[in-house]
Amino acid sequence: MQALVVVPHTLENGKVGEFRLTGNVPVFVIDLFKRLFPKMREEPVEDVAENIYDWDWWKKKTANITPGDHLRVTRTMREMKQTELAKKIGVVPRQISDMEKGRTPIGKKMAMRLGEALNMDYKHFL
Repeated sequence: MQALVVVPHTLENGKVGEFRLTGNVPVFVIDLFKRLFPKMREEPVEDVAENIYDWDWWKKKTANITPGDHLRVTRTMREMKQTELAKKIGVVPRQISDMEKGRTPIGKKMAMRLGEALNMDYKHFL
Protein backbone atom coordinates (compact mmCIF):
# COMPACT_ATOMS: atom_id res chain seq x y z
CA MET A 1 0.00 0.00 0.00
CA GLN A 2 1.42 3.37 -0.97
CA ALA A 3 0.45 6.02 1.55
CA LEU A 4 1.42 9.39 2.88
CA VAL A 5 0.24 9.69 6.43
CA VAL A 6 0.34 13.11 8.00
CA VAL A 7 -0.01 12.90 11.74
CA PRO A 8 -0.06 15.84 14.14
CA HIS A 9 2.47 14.57 16.66
CA THR A 10 4.87 16.22 19.08
CA LEU A 11 8.36 14.92 18.50
CA GLU A 12 11.06 14.53 21.15
CA ASN A 13 12.40 18.00 20.27
CA GLY A 14 8.95 19.52 20.95
CA LYS A 15 8.16 20.28 17.32
CA VAL A 16 5.12 19.02 15.47
CA GLY A 17 6.08 16.51 12.82
CA GLU A 18 4.63 14.18 10.27
CA PHE A 19 5.02 10.53 9.47
CA ARG A 20 5.50 9.31 5.95
CA LEU A 21 4.94 5.63 5.33
CA THR A 22 5.48 4.30 1.84
CA GLY A 23 5.85 0.99 0.16
CA ASN A 24 4.31 -2.22 1.40
CA VAL A 25 2.97 -0.94 4.72
CA PRO A 26 1.31 -3.71 6.77
CA VAL A 27 -2.38 -3.15 7.37
CA PHE A 28 -1.95 -3.43 11.13
CA VAL A 29 0.49 -0.47 11.10
CA ILE A 30 -1.99 1.72 9.19
CA ASP A 31 -4.77 0.56 11.57
CA LEU A 32 -2.62 1.37 14.58
CA PHE A 33 -1.84 4.88 13.32
CA LYS A 34 -5.52 5.52 12.57
CA ARG A 35 -6.45 4.54 16.13
CA LEU A 36 -3.63 6.49 17.76
CA PHE A 37 -4.05 9.59 15.60
CA PRO A 38 -7.70 9.95 14.50
CA LYS A 39 -7.00 13.28 12.74
CA MET A 40 -4.47 11.81 10.33
CA ARG A 41 -5.09 11.71 6.62
CA GLU A 42 -3.99 9.20 4.04
CA GLU A 43 -2.96 10.23 0.54
CA PRO A 44 -1.40 8.23 -2.28
CA VAL A 45 2.13 9.36 -3.15
CA GLU A 46 4.61 8.61 -5.89
CA ASP A 47 7.86 9.65 -4.19
CA VAL A 48 9.88 7.43 -1.88
CA ALA A 49 10.05 8.25 1.83
CA GLU A 50 12.03 6.79 4.68
CA ASN A 51 11.14 3.41 6.07
CA ILE A 52 9.68 3.85 9.57
CA TYR A 53 11.16 0.49 10.60
CA ASP A 54 14.65 2.01 10.20
CA TRP A 55 13.98 4.94 12.54
CA ASP A 56 15.51 4.83 16.01
CA TRP A 57 12.18 6.12 17.37
CA TRP A 58 10.33 3.07 15.98
CA LYS A 59 13.02 0.64 17.15
CA LYS A 60 12.91 2.12 20.66
CA LYS A 61 9.11 2.01 20.85
CA THR A 62 8.87 -1.59 19.60
CA ALA A 63 11.95 -3.10 21.28
CA ASN A 64 9.99 -4.87 24.01
CA ILE A 65 7.00 -5.98 21.94
CA THR A 66 6.59 -9.75 22.03
CA PRO A 67 4.86 -11.96 19.46
CA GLY A 68 1.99 -12.29 21.95
CA ASP A 69 1.72 -8.49 22.09
CA HIS A 70 1.53 -8.39 18.28
CA LEU A 71 -1.19 -11.01 18.38
CA ARG A 72 -3.25 -9.17 21.00
CA VAL A 73 -2.91 -5.76 19.30
CA THR A 74 -3.72 -7.11 15.84
CA ARG A 75 -6.70 -9.10 17.08
CA THR A 76 -8.00 -6.10 19.05
CA MET A 77 -7.55 -3.72 16.12
CA ARG A 78 -9.61 -6.06 14.00
CA GLU A 79 -12.26 -6.00 16.75
CA MET A 80 -12.09 -9.76 17.08
CA LYS A 81 -12.66 -11.58 20.36
CA GLN A 82 -10.36 -14.41 21.43
CA THR A 83 -13.24 -16.85 20.96
CA GLU A 84 -13.77 -15.69 17.37
CA LEU A 85 -10.09 -16.04 16.48
CA ALA A 86 -9.89 -19.43 18.21
CA LYS A 87 -12.84 -20.71 16.21
CA LYS A 88 -11.38 -19.34 12.98
CA ILE A 89 -8.08 -21.20 13.43
CA GLY A 90 -9.48 -24.29 15.13
CA VAL A 91 -8.18 -23.99 18.69
CA VAL A 92 -9.75 -23.32 22.09
CA PRO A 93 -9.90 -19.70 23.33
CA ARG A 94 -7.52 -20.53 26.20
CA GLN A 95 -4.75 -21.17 23.63
CA ILE A 96 -5.19 -17.65 22.23
CA SER A 97 -5.02 -16.21 25.75
CA ASP A 98 -1.91 -18.25 26.56
CA MET A 99 -0.16 -17.10 23.36
CA GLU A 100 -1.03 -13.45 24.00
CA LYS A 101 0.27 -13.64 27.57
CA GLY A 102 3.46 -15.46 26.54
CA ARG A 103 2.64 -18.64 28.45
CA THR A 104 2.63 -20.64 25.22
CA PRO A 105 5.18 -19.97 22.46
CA ILE A 106 3.88 -19.38 18.95
CA GLY A 107 5.46 -21.85 16.55
CA LYS A 108 5.81 -21.35 12.81
CA LYS A 109 2.74 -23.43 11.88
CA MET A 110 0.57 -21.58 14.40
CA ALA A 111 1.99 -18.23 13.27
CA MET A 112 1.02 -19.11 9.69
CA ARG A 113 -2.53 -19.94 10.79
CA LEU A 114 -2.75 -16.69 12.75
CA GLY A 115 -1.33 -14.69 9.84
CA GLU A 116 -3.91 -16.13 7.47
CA ALA A 117 -6.79 -15.56 9.91
CA LEU A 118 -5.71 -11.98 10.66
CA ASN A 119 -4.67 -11.14 7.08
CA MET A 120 -1.06 -10.26 7.80
CA ASP A 121 2.47 -11.66 7.51
CA TYR A 122 2.90 -14.59 9.88
CA LYS A 123 6.46 -13.48 10.76
CA HIS A 124 5.05 -10.83 13.13
CA PHE A 125 4.01 -13.66 15.43
CA LEU A 126 7.41 -15.36 15.65
